[in-house]
Amino acid sequence: MLLALPRRVAKFEPGTYLVRQGDIATNCCLILSGFVCRMKTSGNGSRQILSIHLKGELVDVQNSFLDEADHDVQALTHVTVALIPKQEIVDLVEKRPRIRHAVWLYILMDASISREWLLNVGRRKALERVAHLICEIAVRQDSAGISKDQTYEWPMTQEQFGDATGLTAVHINRMLKILRDDGLISGMKRTVTIHDWPKLTAVADFTQRYLHQSQPTLPD
Repeated sequence: MLLALPRRVAKFEPGTYLVRQGDIATNCCLILSGFVCRMKTSGNGSRQILSIHLKGELVDVQNSFLDEADHDVQALTHVTVALIPKQEIVDLVEKRPRIRHAVWLYILMDASISREWLLNVGRRKALERVAHLICEIAVRQDSAGISKDQTYEWPMTQEQFGDATGLTAVHINRMLKILRDDGLISGMKRTVTIHDWPKLTAVADFTQRYLHQSQPTLPD
């Protein structure tokens, strides 16, 4: 359905900004491949990654209904997106109740993930934060059909991993070493392989409830 709308396909290099804070929204980005993040930067230049998005997701659907972007959207990997004019999304939502319902569900699910990220950064210990984000990215890749044999693409550098969890790159490296030494994972430069899912989820205090994967997804 979304890909039937007028669109322009664009490719972006890692580190490229798709949206900058303060931009007036003209398009909505449907990710066709790759990973992007939403983030905000403080006055002193510190960056906080707010969420990660992957294939099949509308990364900035809220910008279709707001006047301007209140955060940045940046490519974490090589990314291909379909740029759909904002008004096309608005018109489709107004005309098609089932699409409107799906969009609202998507926004609510996105908010649920944001609440979990807030808990992760605010209350979990460092090892739990790191393990939890690995679990989430793995489950979401499974759902998108882009994983293989418990091996998952890892889209972030250690610095970016730290920006997503409120930790330094050095601290991230130490936590990953613990997970590797305990035999829970291997890899992490470009991919991560999970060797013991039950133990990893126990370390992470991870459950899938907040992802609401039983809900219908947005139709392509």
